[in-house]
Amino acid sequence: MNFILQLKHWQVFLILLVASFTSNFTWVDEDKFNLVINSIGGIIYFLWYFIVGLELTERLPPRVELSKTIFIINAFVLLVSFAVINVVYNGFFTSNGLLGSIWVLYLMYAIIQFLFYPSKALKSVEQGTEATLGEYIKYFFLILFWPFGIWWIQPKLNNIGRNSSQ
Repeated sequence: MNFILQLKHWQVFLILLVASFTSNFTWVDEDKFNLVINSIGGIIYFLWYFIVGLELTERLPPRVELSKTIFIINAFVLLVSFAVINVVYNGFFTSNGLLGSIWVLYLMYAIIQFLFYPSKALKSVEQGTEATLGEYIKYFFLILFWPFGIWWIQPKLNNIGRNSSQ
C-alpha cells in the first residue's frame, strides 16, 4: 500500500474527484446501477483516508502509540453503516428513538476520529514525537476539506514515503 505515499497531489486529487462525482451520481430510474456506482465512489474516497492512516501508523516514531485498533473498528463501522444506509434505507436514514440517536452520535464520533487519526499520525511522523491537538489540527482541516488540503497533504506524504524507502 506504499503506492499512496508515492502518488502525486494531482493524481490523488483526480482520483478523489472522480470518486466524489461517482458517489453522488444519479441516473433516473436506475436504482441498482446508482447504488453500485455510488458505493464504488464512496469506497474509493474512503480508502484514501484508511490507507493513509495505516501507512502512517507503520512509520510512527518508536514511543508514539496511536490506537490503530479503534481506527480500524471505526473504519469498519463507517463502511458497514454506509452500506446499510444505502441498501436498506435508500441513502436516507432518519433517527427514531434513543437507539437510533445513540447510533448517529457514535457515527459522528467515528467520522471525526477517522479523520483525526491520519492527521495526528502525519504530524507525529513529521516531528518524531507524539503531536498535540494544536500541532495537528491544521492537518485535520486540510484533510477534511480535501479539494484544497490534498495539495498540501500529499506532498508531505510523498516526503515520508521517499524518506522511508531510502
